[in-house]
Amino acid sequence: MVQRYLMERIDDPRLAVYVVWGPMLGPETEADARAVTSLLRDPRVAHFWTGVHTLAERLREPAGLADELAWDTFLLFEPEARWGERPPAPSTVMHVDKRLPAAQRLNGERLADAVRKLLGSPRGP
Repeated sequence: MVQRYLMERIDDPRLAVYVVWGPMLGPETEADARAVTSLLRDPRVAHFWTGVHTLAERLREPAGLADELAWDTFLLFEPEARWGERPPAPSTVMHVDKRLPAAQRLNGERLADAVRKLLGSPRGP
């Protein structure tokens, strides 16, 4: 979804994508994560591995998740957002199978539109 709707369609060097991989569904390993990074190769994408759920826990509140970890969750931040002791509030939250409003369910076109809006870019192909 990110490759198809963002990386291939938004040609803006200001776009930065951070993908955090971790063992969310059991015994997933860093080697497993490395194997799938080939699906999202673009110099604007940075991949990270964590063996713990600390980030997913800290993003729970800003993402509006009551009791779920923020994984399979797509968060967009304003260019001015600064990270301190607590993550900043995202401007957009989209999810895959979370207990959030259906309007926030991941949709590639809406995700790309939200990114373009943040970048101040016109609608692309």
